[in-house]
Amino acid sequence: MRAGTDIASAPKESKQAEVKGMSDKPDPQMQAVLDQLAALGGKPIETLSAEEARKQPTPADAVKALLQKQGKSTAPMPVAKVQDGEIPGPAGPIRARIYTPEGGGPLPVIVYYHGGGWVIANLDTYDASARALANAAKAIVVSSHYRQAPEHKFPAAHEDAFAAYQWVLNNAVAFNGNPNRVSVVGESAGGNLAAAVALMAREA
Repeated sequence: MRAGTDIASAPKESKQAEVKGMSDKPDPQMQAVLDQLAALGGKPIETLSAEEARKQPTPADAVKALLQKQGKSTAPMPVAKVQDGEIPGPAGPIRARIYTPEGGGPLPVIVYYHGGGWVIANLDTYDASARALANAAKAIVVSSHYRQAPEHKFPAAHEDAFAAYQWVLNNAVAFNGNPNRVSVVGESAGGNLAAAVALMAREA
């Protein structure tokens, strides 16, 4: 738009083209999970306190219930090694879990941040994602928790996420990881944390 042009007379933007081939409905497998989740009796999350919401059934619980109904195993996807521990954080220890796949090393390392709207969920809720990622990427996955709202206000979660990333850089060799091949990944709110950590690392 040229300087001084009246907004009312400016060219109108064309309507966005419709995306073809996408559905606004979940596929049958996902719908089965959603139906099972509803059957577990969770309450509308907007009616709950943060503490109450953290105790609600999760999609992971729904998947397990479906597998049990189908007579299938609910055992976690196997990885070569799983180790629980703590990472030093800016306000105290941060719970973490290290998943090591089969194969020699040093292996690439992925720092993984779970989802949950910065309020709910934990390492256990997203255990299946971390296991699958370790096996598919043939990389060590360090799944890191973080302080959650509303008890801990912004930027507490981001500070913890960056502390976990720095710890991995400094300690990767100790668990057969390659400190020169470290990436960050997250789901939902964890994706925001991963993006923020990348920016913080660039500016550090």
